[in-house]
Amino acid sequence: MDFFMNLTVLYIEDNLECREKNAALMREIGLSVLETDNIEATNEIFRDHKIDIILIDLDLHKKERMRFLHFLRYKEIITPIIITADDSNKEILLDAINLEITRYLIKPLKKDELINTIKIAIDKLLPPLPVISIENELAEGYSYDPINKCVNTPDGKAVQLTKKESLLLELLIKNRKHIVSFDEIERVVWEGSSMSLDALRTLVRSIRHKSYNHVMTSHSGIGYKLDK
Repeated sequence: MDFFMNLTVLYIEDNLECREKNAALMREIGLSVLETDNIEATNEIFRDHKIDIILIDLDLHKKERMRFLHFLRYKEIITPIIITADDSNKEILLDAINLEITRYLIKPLKKDELINTIKIAIDKLLPPLPVISIENELAEGYSYDPINKCVNTPDGKAVQLTKKESLLLELLIKNRKHIVSFDEIERVVWEGSSMSLDALRTLVRSIRHKSYNHVMTSHSGIGYKLDK
């Protein structure tokens, strides 16, 4: 598949049967896969190759693997990371959240789940669409600053937005002439995670509070649209 061409996954997994099965699946859809079960080899592979996505198996006994991931983030290397594990472990989950992991998957991996997760990881690799300065203008003298992720008010104040708030506002700005569907909002803002309408309404209220009440309008059963 063209969608996956020219992308390389570093796959770190002890179980040979499991690794061969999932590596074969990833190669089948067009990905290049570098396999290892050794953290020292992992360091060498990462140094010598362009790695687009990391798929790594973790448990509480594999401290060196978590240290490797911490090192990458310490060096501000933003390669998308997908963690696999035999069960859901609270300690690993909390660490994963702090490391901005793309997904935490429970083994055995399902084909569709793995492919969809890789697609989400690839989305993170794509450069954001350029937003022309004039397009960042909102109504009533407000504007959006995409660099600092804040709303500039008419009296010169800069109101900081959260990650989800800025993602939603940017999405609406880029599609200012169209209604953005709930599905698209879930894909971009929730990054593929499940989104409830209550959570979305809470997010919208927060943005309105930080800017102005009619910055975006709701279209019942469809989605949201930038007011201007």
